[in-house]
Amino acid sequence: MAGHHPMVKRAFVCQKADRIKEFVDMAYRTCITGRPGPVYLEIPVDVGNTMVDPDTVKKVRLVPETRVVDLGRAEAMVEMFMQAERPIIIAGSGAYYSEAGEELVKFIEKTGAPIFTATQGRGVVPDTHPLCFESSLMIRPGCAGFANMNADLIVLLGNRISLYYGCGDFLCADAKYIQVDIEPEEIGRNHFVDLPIVSDVRELMKECNRIVDAKKYGAALKKRFVPWVEELRKSEEPVKNLGRLAYESDQYPIHPARLAKEVNDFMDRPDDIVVGDGGDTQIWTNLARTTVTPGHYLESGIYGCLGVGIPYAIAAKLLYPEKRVINLIGDGSVGFNFMEFETAIRKKIPVVIVISNDKGWGMIRHSQNIKLGHSIEEGAEIGNVEYHKIVESMGGLGILVEKVEDIRPAFEKAFASGKTCCVNVMTDPTVMSPGAMALAMIGGYKV
Repeated sequence: MAGHHPMVKRAFVCQKADRIKEFVDMAYRTCITGRPGPVYLEIPVDVGNTMVDPDTVKKVRLVPETRVVDLGRAEAMVEMFMQAERPIIIAGSGAYYSEAGEELVKFIEKTGAPIFTATQGRGVVPDTHPLCFESSLMIRPGCAGFANMNADLIVLLGNRISLYYGCGDFLCADAKYIQVDIEPEEIGRNHFVDLPIVSDVRELMKECNRIVDAKKYGAALKKRFVPWVEELRKSEEPVKNLGRLAYESDQYPIHPARLAKEVNDFMDRPDDIVVGDGGDTQIWTNLARTTVTPGHYLESGIYGCLGVGIPYAIAAKLLYPEKRVINLIGDGSVGFNFMEFETAIRKKIPVVIVISNDKGWGMIRHSQNIKLGHSIEEGAEIGNVEYHKIVESMGGLGILVEKVEDIRPAFEKAFASGKTCCVNVMTDPTVMSPGAMALAMIGGYKV
């Protein structure tokens, strides 16, 4: 069992049959409370095969509803906003899991402070909100890079100072930092924090809103932050225009950014669920997706779990059968769990899986080109696999797409079919994602 410890939040082993129910409850509570995470529960075969008297089984306790909140530091946080001229808020997974969206919207509307979202926090404040500047990823077309390097106050709400920010190198060195997290060990990792707050994000923001109202700070903060918000809007426009060159490309083979944009434009209902998976493909999906609803854009994040896309899509469709679910996945990543197509077909789960097929491991191929001057065929090339035909052989619907103008009709046909569907889209193998470039530069290579 010791081998599981580095990979899970906690590991349990139940040695008595009459305590199995208690241990399952304990594992579940550990999994979903505080900072959520996987839990390993081991039940030895002899314990699992033991008969027990139901009257001896302990009563299972309820999941605690109280949330950790440091009310004392909420006032200090508000006062730091009062001292700032160029603040940014970055709402991450912790904001999503604490369901902080409503309180965050109240706070930014009271104060006029700009907000970015990250990881599972995408959508806690809609990308379409006037004060939301979409993803905090430096490589996304917008102003995240400019904001991260020019802010004088950076407030991280349930968001790690991770590789997405160059482990702190892509954040302004002179800014003041506030980091709010339910997990004490996460605070201050990779960067000094001026105001550490161990707290549930929603409850803390609720208290901050109360303080802003009580002290009547709202009007002054709004007036002060207007020039900064205008500067952010001005800085994002040329970068977004540059991004449109890729998003609107009509080239052949299809530009992977154009494919991601087509997915985004087609999945235009607020309750549509989009799943990203892969290396370059996940990057393009993340960059193109406009997220307006919490929990409706899913990806593996920085953990590197290639192949989660199809299982994520299946789970999402089972949970929300009335919603449209699509997974945009790379042809390298799809190989990890390809046979889950058979699961979806057998169980009649109508998910649409779109494969960006550049005939190889794109991010690996491009990294090798940058670092070695050439790619290594044995480690980067896959070849022309007819994934759509494999899915057809299982009883699903398979569609091959080679031209831009055929992408949307393929999506329409896929969803109209009511079947598990594979849309195999041939994309340009020479196009490198901004993510691959950024990783190369972090490693000391310059593009």
